[in-house]
Amino acid sequence: MLRLILATALVIGLAATPAGAATSPKAGIVAAYTLVVPTSITNSHLQARAVIPNGVSCPKVTKTYANGRKSESAMTVRTPGATTGPAFASLRACEANLPSGLAYARVGAIGVPAKFQSKFDKIAVFGDTGCRVTTKQVQDCNSLSAWPLARNAQSVAAAKPDVVFFTGDFFYREAACPKDMLTFCGSSPPPAIPPAAGQKFAPIADTGYGWAADALIPMAPVFAAAPILVTRGNHESCFRGGNGWMMMFEIQLKPSSCAPTSAGASAPDNIAPTYSVDFPIAAGRTLRAIMVDSNGGSNREITPAWQALQKPAYQQANKLAGAQSGKESWLITHRPMFGIDPVLQIDKPDPAATASDPGVLNWTSIDQTGAALGLTSNFNLMLASHIHVAQVVQMPGQPAQLVFGNGGTLFDSTNPADYTVPAYGPLNTPAGQPIDPAYPPINQLPSYVWTKIKYGHAIFTPTAKAGGWSISQRDTTGKQFAACTATGKKFTCK
Repeated sequence: MLRLILATALVIGLAATPAGAATSPKAGIVAAYTLVVPTSITNSHLQARAVIPNGVSCPKVTKTYANGRKSESAMTVRTPGATTGPAFASLRACEANLPSGLAYARVGAIGVPAKFQSKFDKIAVFGDTGCRVTTKQVQDCNSLSAWPLARNAQSVAAAKPDVVFFTGDFFYREAACPKDMLTFCGSSPPPAIPPAAGQKFAPIADTGYGWAADALIPMAPVFAAAPILVTRGNHESCFRGGNGWMMMFEIQLKPSSCAPTSAGASAPDNIAPTYSVDFPIAAGRTLRAIMVDSNGGSNREITPAWQALQKPAYQQANKLAGAQSGKESWLITHRPMFGIDPVLQIDKPDPAATASDPGVLNWTSIDQTGAALGLTSNFNLMLASHIHVAQVVQMPGQPAQLVFGNGGTLFDSTNPADYTVPAYGPLNTPAGQPIDPAYPPINQLPSYVWTKIKYGHAIFTPTAKAGGWSISQRDTTGKQFAACTATGKKFTCK
């Protein structure tokens, strides 16, 4: 069955070969897409990627310029760390920077987005897309209604966005399919190395086959539609889906990026450097997207070791968001600063926990809130996912926190009553005590909260006024279920 998944991907790649062209194993491409990258990588902001079967040469990139000139260039293989071998023996990834001035480009026989627009009129946003398979929860990966990623991706592509912002969490197949759930996930690839007794996660949870099933194949319409700006989610942490993330989506791959130092050893904790990309919106108006890697940390408490890694990332983001004429800044990260989880948590602590235990908080991503404390006022909006709903939380004096975690992953709860607005501010316990004395709590309640439990995505279009946006919240068929408005730092939905 695992071979069937990869074989299906190869058929997709071969199907794009022009009629009459010779086909061979070298023509097989599992996925091809274009990432938006910072100018430190290439001045054009665009880098083409290809995922190929291991043992097949990287495809060529054929570029057609606006003036009709054509050229061809090689791609460079992105080799995963040696200790990921058992998990990624089947796949490799390739990369090649795309120059400015292209009309279109092909990776092998597959067309990929090749333009960084001179004016961005439409931005698609979504995240949290994979099919959840754990020892405790199983999503029906064979149902388009229960796991609607393929349908959602098709609708995103049909909207013809200029760019897609993906807010993290591609990978959710973290366990072998339970024997009593084979109709839901019988074909789901298991972890490369199963968890040992007492371990919550496998030493290497992700595999090439898992990534093909969870992301590469169902996301194909999005990959063909527009360049994609991606941020790393907690499901792409090194001990979860990190090896696939590093090989396929991380900006810069290093031999030690996520691979354990030795076989069987623990994966490292790390975050990528903060960076920004400027998107021209109109004459004298630019959107600066500032990318912060928030893959780690705790939802429920302050952890000093993670603070040491995370806080400098927000300090750099704050500098990049400093006031500049004509620029508005969005923070793009996975874990929200001000996100409201449902009361009933997947990782809910022991029932004997007291009401003052940080583990029963429904403010989430406390480590991120602490690390970013005092460093968010320069942003116009903050975009994230992590919570599996569409949500808006407006804290007084803060940019609105937007959550787009409704891309396809199993909902945390389908009961709206579970998404209780806390009666206490972030970094407080329900009893009104600081979670950590070193981090002063925010003693304010949200001025506005909107939560919708519905799969889909959002389409942003700029309005005439600087800082103004019209946002269409759409379901997986592309039908609008809410109309939202952003004005400066304020955001409302109807």
